[in-house]
Amino acid sequence: MEDQTFNNLSGKVLIASPYTLYSDVFHKSLIYILSHTPDGGASGLIVNHLMSRMPLKSLFHSVNDTDPNINNMILSIYLGGPIELEKGFFLHSDEYDKNLLFKSQNNIAISSNTDILKDIAAGVGPKHSLFIVGYTAWKAGQLELELENNFWIVSECNPELIFSEANDQKWHVALKNLGIDDAHFSAKLGHC
Repeated sequence: MEDQTFNNLSGKVLIASPYTLYSDVFHKSLIYILSHTPDGGASGLIVNHLMSRMPLKSLFHSVNDTDPNINNMILSIYLGGPIELEKGFFLHSDEYDKNLLFKSQNNIAISSNTDILKDIAAGVGPKHSLFIVGYTAWKAGQLELELENNFWIVSECNPELIFSEANDQKWHVALKNLGIDDAHFSAKLGHC
């Protein structure tokens, strides 16, 4: 078998191994990798951990609008990772291209401004979006070590799965798409 190295996982999805971190935020996580370089580390957003749904007006005091669509909007909030939880991002389909922070090759983009909220409420925002607080990051070499230790399974990006509303099924579906049945995994290690 050929030795496989992962020089750039940008735009890929990490699927948490069924053995990974049972009591941790990363348990059964899907992480969309925003950037990855061997010397600079990696960063990404967890896309399947829905935290809550809240009225927009209680989250963003700076959006003081008389538009009832905005004032009555309920926003689903996802946990993107344990770093900088005070920062919020919209991971969204890239047909919406106003004030982008990032655009990937997978028809996915990131915005972080209040204009996108108004556009979503008005029905002119991105077709698909997730509001995510926090992010995940690895220092140089850390992700590669975790891959060697089978903490993660690397997959191609599937925007339909990322933006699916079936959050409790995303991890299972991601494994199934790779031909892996998570029911066959055991939390106990065997010895020969």
